[in-house]
Amino acid sequence: MEIILGQARRRWSEDEKRALVAETFVDGQTVNGVARRRNISRSMLFGWRKQYCETLGFAAPATASIGITPVAIAQSDASEPELPLMTPAVVPLIELEFGRGVRLRISGAVDPHLAAAVMKAVPRR
Repeated sequence: MEIILGQARRRWSEDEKRALVAETFVDGQTVNGVARRRNISRSMLFGWRKQYCETLGFAAPATASIGITPVAIAQSDASEPELPLMTPAVVPLIELEFGRGVRLRISGAVDPHLAAAVMKAVPRR
């Protein structure tokens, strides 16, 4: 269960932006991980990374060339059992919007009494 409250826009100084971008270049760190930890939009962090990459002395990521590999489909062997097609599991999701940026997301199986209690506790502005 996730409750999202509307918040005013944050302003980031140039130094804060550069520090966050530098953090994405630390070994073992990813843009997604840094964005999640710092509660920042991934797209915004990617944009800053593109903007400050050369300024901070980091080389832009090299683009890999794309190649095509020929594929041949072989006949199935009658002795091998066919595997059933797997369908992805669908996770139920309920999203309620209370106005002014307040949202309640409920995913998966949740006790109805808990969901009702949370809905009553959510501030309504």
